[in-house]
Amino acid sequence: MSPLLLGLLAAAAPPVAVTGDCPGAEAVTAALRSALGSDAAVGVSESPRVSDLGDRFSVAAAGQVQQYADPARDCDERARAAAVFIALALNPPLAPPGPAPAPPDATLRAVAPPPPPPVSARWLDLAVAARADGGPGQAVGPAIGAEIHAAAGWRWFGVAATAGVLAPSDGTYASVTVHQQRFPLSLALTARRNLSERLALAGAVGAALVPLTLRATALEGGPSQTRLDAGIRFAVELRFRATQRLVPFVDLHAELFPRAYELQVDPLGIIGSTGRFWIGVSAGVAFEAL
Repeated sequence: MSPLLLGLLAAAAPPVAVTGDCPGAEAVTAALRSALGSDAAVGVSESPRVSDLGDRFSVAAAGQVQQYADPARDCDERARAAAVFIALALNPPLAPPGPAPAPPDATLRAVAPPPPPPVSARWLDLAVAARADGGPGQAVGPAIGAEIHAAAGWRWFGVAATAGVLAPSDGTYASVTVHQQRFPLSLALTARRNLSERLALAGAVGAALVPLTLRATALEGGPSQTRLDAGIRFAVELRFRATQRLVPFVDLHAELFPRAYELQVDPLGIIGSTGRFWIGVSAGVAFEAL
């Protein structure tokens, strides 16, 4: 028997402080007297406590605390479970303890809060995506292609970069067919906000730098030009967390170029200009490295 119980009185249970109606104080005392048998603690520094918490209850004794779930509110079963816990806490076995004893009723389960998920203030992700761009009122048609993303930040704020290539597209300017291919690049500031455990929304604003090639295919010699469109990029992105690392996303973006390049073909002269406004969509999957 432990030194805590050297001053035992036969058949006398220690006082128990009971809060609530289920279980009652008399039921707990009777069950505890039965659990202790001839071993009863006196001079305990703090009385055991039993608290009714509605669909669960808690027991505290000798510095130990345990909660049990009991939606059915079986008061007699609660009293027996509390008595077993108090008896073991006041009179622990001398041998090394094995696994914690299961409550008498299988419906009484220990309630333990789930551990919080790890949270990192830094983040870094890499992504690949398919991309489609077009422009309202432009002579060239939509172009499809692919791009890669990289983004890094701290908490909700960061920096994002994209690099892509679009398939060539053809347009007709003053009866001249012009072959155009774009290589969109961007660098932007980005901000993110979690909408739920799995959904997040991100926005970005920054610089768009788009090298492009132009070639008049129908004319002899096919004169070509290389230009650089410089403008502003706006984007909004919806992200869905599929796993801890993989995040599919859809990105809507718009690019505005203040300066349009005039298309000059000899001997026809100026036949048109490049587009000032492009809109597009990207869809892909990001890998979160941090």
